[in-house]
Amino acid sequence: MLIGLISDVHSNAVALKAVLEELDVLGVKIILHAGDIVGYNPYPDETIELFKKKKIVSILGNHDRVFMTGDTSYLGSYATAAMEWTRNAASRDSLNYIMRLKDELTIDTKSEMIVLFHEGPKNFPEYIFPEDVTPDLLSNINGDILVLGHTHIPFIMDYGTRGLVVNPGSVGQPRDGNPDASFAVLDTVTREVKLKRTKYDVEKVIRDMLTAHLPERLAYRLRTGH
Repeated sequence: MLIGLISDVHSNAVALKAVLEELDVLGVKIILHAGDIVGYNPYPDETIELFKKKKIVSILGNHDRVFMTGDTSYLGSYATAAMEWTRNAASRDSLNYIMRLKDELTIDTKSEMIVLFHEGPKNFPEYIFPEDVTPDLLSNINGDILVLGHTHIPFIMDYGTRGLVVNPGSVGQPRDGNPDASFAVLDTVTREVKLKRTKYDVEKVIRDMLTAHLPERLAYRLRTGH
């Protein structure tokens, strides 16, 4: 069975549609999302409708929590401006959808136990970059595969019988120098995970962000993936 692993869509419905088309071509039926459905980009309602339509299984990310609470005290100025815009633009149905999500989730595929966290698991740093990953991450979870988000940096760390740590990168705002939407595909039979990228219409998203008066810095960074 093939499982799609995605994270940090951040209201980028254009990028999400491109990724979903790729996953459809590959025959992926189950998609797991490691948090941050909303924030930064201009399509919160459209993005959540795609999550519903495709029955994407998601947990909460830090921007999703801010979307619920309105507490932007720990966000930077650009993220705060985008979240204030999102809270004004998004529907009540979208808010209700986000409010039903959990902070973490374990998925039993019968062959693997997949554990989703947005930030690091308990007792670990909030931001886990590739250089921060150790097998100790896996000792703190009841599972075989740990899927993380938050950094927008894709990586796979394979520790053999101890398990895998995966960050599929960001669908909606990559930060590894590659502007293409990032995602991963897990084969539960072979236990192989592959990182993948797909192009999308970045210029459309930029135009729509500027039209919505979202911060220019957030719009133009999509071109460079930083």
